[in-house]
Amino acid sequence: MTVYQFSNLPQWVAKVEKVADAVVKQATSDMLSSVEIVPGITRGGSRQRGTIPRDLGALASSLQSTIYGSTAISGANSYVLVAGQMQAGDIASFTWGGNAAPYARPVHYGANGVSGTFWVDVMAAGWSAKWVPQAVRKARNQFI
Repeated sequence: MTVYQFSNLPQWVAKVEKVADAVVKQATSDMLSSVEIVPGITRGGSRQRGTIPRDLGALASSLQSTIYGSTAISGANSYVLVAGQMQAGDIASFTWGGNAAPYARPVHYGANGVSGTFWVDVMAAGWSAKWVPQAVRKARNQFI
């Protein structure tokens, strides 16, 4: 076990910050890359909880990612750029829909007797139970 002296406090803080940043980047990236895109109802599929159905194709690629309210980056993999720049404590936003797929909300929550898929809710529910612990394990192997 490493023992730090008060004189080593700046080095200890720097290491803790690096680990925290790595955990945030890894957990965010893993969580967003976990969203599965499956055939939608018009393509012969069904509404599966935790997935983005692909009917027209616009919904899956309508992801808009931003950090600190900056100009949003759009596209299915836009989260990669934002997650790669994140540090612990940053405020990032990841949303689907907008002008590209204005039907995102009814697909997510359900409408007109068709159940929603709740992909955002499923991701969020796994944040502290799955994604952060997994990222901590990866960071532990990287930094310790």
